[in-house]
Amino acid sequence: MMVKHDEPLGGMERTMEEVWSEAEEYLAEYYKENKLRVCDLLSRLKQVETDLRNQGYYTHTYDELSFGVKTAWRNARRCIMRSQWSTMQTIDCRDLTTGEEMIEACLRHIETANNGGRVKPTTTIFPQKFPGKESARIWNAQLVRYAGYKMPDGSIVGDPMNIELTNRAIELGWKPKYGRFDILPIIVVPGGGQGEPVMQEIPRENIHEVKITHPTLPWFEELGLRWNSHPAVSNLTLSIGGIDYACCAFSGWFLCNEVATRDLADEQRYNVLPAIGRGLGLPLSNRSLWKDRAVLELNQAVLHSFDLAKVTMVDHHSASDSFVRYYEKEMKTRGHCPGDWVWIVPPTGGSTTKVYHQHAQEMYNYLIKPAVLLPIEEGWTTYFRRIGRTLPSIDNTTTQEDTEDPNLITIAYGTETGSSLNFATRLQEHLRSRSLDVAESLVELNDLDLTKLSGTLVVVTSSFGDGEAPNDASLFSEHVDDLGSSPRPLERAGENPVRFAVFGLGNSIWTKTYQQFPRWVDQTLERLGGSRILPIGEGDETAGTTEAAFEEFIRALSIAIEVGTETHTSKANSSLDEDSSLSRPLGSSMGSMQEKFVDTSLVGRRALFDDDVKGSEHRAVYHLELSRKDGQPWTYDEGDYLSILPVTANVEALEVYYKLHLEYDTVVDGKNVRDLLRNYIDLHAPPTRELLSLIPDSQSTTMTLGAIWLIKFTPTIEQASQILCALPI
Repeated sequence: MMVKHDEPLGGMERTMEEVWSEAEEYLAEYYKENKLRVCDLLSRLKQVETDLRNQGYYTHTYDELSFGVKTAWRNARRCIMRSQWSTMQTIDCRDLTTGEEMIEACLRHIETANNGGRVKPTTTIFPQKFPGKESARIWNAQLVRYAGYKMPDGSIVGDPMNIELTNRAIELGWKPKYGRFDILPIIVVPGGGQGEPVMQEIPRENIHEVKITHPTLPWFEELGLRWNSHPAVSNLTLSIGGIDYACCAFSGWFLCNEVATRDLADEQRYNVLPAIGRGLGLPLSNRSLWKDRAVLELNQAVLHSFDLAKVTMVDHHSASDSFVRYYEKEMKTRGHCPGDWVWIVPPTGGSTTKVYHQHAQEMYNYLIKPAVLLPIEEGWTTYFRRIGRTLPSIDNTTTQEDTEDPNLITIAYGTETGSSLNFATRLQEHLRSRSLDVAESLVELNDLDLTKLSGTLVVVTSSFGDGEAPNDASLFSEHVDDLGSSPRPLERAGENPVRFAVFGLGNSIWTKTYQQFPRWVDQTLERLGGSRILPIGEGDETAGTTEAAFEEFIRALSIAIEVGTETHTSKANSSLDEDSSLSRPLGSSMGSMQEKFVDTSLVGRRALFDDDVKGSEHRAVYHLELSRKDGQPWTYDEGDYLSILPVTANVEALEVYYKLHLEYDTVVDGKNVRDLLRNYIDLHAPPTRELLSLIPDSQSTTMTLGAIWLIKFTPTIEQASQILCALPI
């Protein structure tokens, strides 16, 4: 029986004719596949017809049920591991009527399927859905699920997928622990339309977790990752011969990608890839392919950990090879094999797997019964409707809040590929974590009404094409032109002006148009009367500085908003020309440098922490008390950093002299290089973009200022001057 994409959902009401048609077809298949006599089939069909007429339903024998469960797995279009369909064992719990009995059966299912680590394909079947009555349900999508907590500041602790189930458990009396891997209780509702939810914690002896470590990266263990030994799926429906089993649990073993690439790596799940990327020392930019390298190490760690724990798991290449053989066998024996290639092709590996090349393009996605169906709705939705409770709807639309709140922070974005939206979302979460008043929704620049703004506006945007606005901001300039008689709406006469900050995403490989639109937005907001609270932040994908620049931007922004500071200068010049800092003489750099330094005397010093470790690993924290030699008071803004530069070691200074071909007392543009390198330059600070632009093949140089003496070219005195200008002073 084939049904196209307008297919049924599990737990729907069926007419008598539909049930009979499916029963007749299924029983014919059952008797044929098991080589049973035709006369016995006819007798069985007559009995089913009688039961349907007399009571409106019929029931399966155990053998019919077991064969139907196996065949449903055989027909599961999204499963790459169904070659083992004939090994599925069925546990018959159709006689259970109470929630307590159901939970005990769920715990037995976990133990049976886990099988000491040698995971055994197992399905537990609870009472079928009867006509006109609610089916028994398990609220957990899998029997073992990790809690997800949405905190007051908008951040999420744990598994974001399970936030709603976690809330339901808390409502029923479960005590949250607010950890990353808190195992939720099992919640069930007996069938018949009269039962109440029954909840029970999973006993420690029934929890089988695998701690995730890496075979060659010791720091991986510090990530604190772990996962359940096997998936016991419990929110789907098995539809067999016109009967829906909407309450069942079926287990197999994990594909490594399920745990690593999906559960742990997906941004909407645990999102651990950034932590792994940083652990690997990779720049978090698209050009570095850090996600690909991080997810590979994560998959290796998960496979290694399950092997170490002696728990069954299959890698995606073995699963792909197995499915190819299964698919070819099915085509020969049955003449068809349903498959959804989007799900069949592993999320990691892709075109490196056989299934991608051999059969992905020829699969047909259709439904054959017996089948695994999605539920018509969540179990708690059915229950709440029965008791007359309405769940609040979730509105994800992005609209601008119309309010006069002077503390409100509105975040707008302009994006072509989604990157700016991603950064804007991270900014929103960060500001909320600091208990700041952030608008509930992000706003596209196209939808931003400048006349309704109050408080603070933060814009995250990129450029597109020849420095033009991205798609979500293409109408912003028209909105600015339409202001007409209100040329400075952000000035807000008689009130505090709207404060603003801009962060731009760009790629300096496009030199002439780099950051053109973000800089235009920054200048336009100032021209419209806004008060800039900090210079524009700029992330450069080519230089790999986007993540670092964004982290610095949100740190400075948070402090600026909290203490109310502002700046009247913009990093972008009016002509939007390229940064000309590399062409300035060393003298001008020294002039600005000297403005940053203050001569001080040390009047107090005490150790707050000292680990007493010898050598380069020594770590200590000191409390210093300084006084200005000129007797003037200190001037600073809230959030300013005090930088204390140690005197550069002679050996390091000599390395720089050697590579820049300078004599020890060389004077460049009127300044003594020895004094400059010894006292005013931090050779261990991260290099600036300007410095890296002077180094050939900067992608391959190490990301410390020690890379200066690895430069493989002989600089002229002018180049040496430029390099000195670009050092972090």
